[in-house]
Amino acid sequence: MNRHLFQGIIVGLLFTAPITWIAASDALAEGDALTILPCSLLGLAAGVCIGALIAANFAMLEIEEQQHAPAHHSVHAHG
Repeated sequence: MNRHLFQGIIVGLLFTAPITWIAASDALAEGDALTILPCSLLGLAAGVCIGALIAANFAMLEIEEQQHAPAHHSVHAHG
């Protein structure tokens, strides 16, 4: 796995965890057991979407760096 994609996944997970926790903690504050699971799943879905967008940004950065990198050509002497 390339460096930028790995970093994007890590940063995406760092955004996913608090979003899920905030959604679950709001449901826990209400005290209704039937709302905890849907709120947690909704928070997880939102966090995964945001995390995927962040990971995609890092992957696009990798692609852009590869396009602008100078090409390495080797010259062979025929003799």
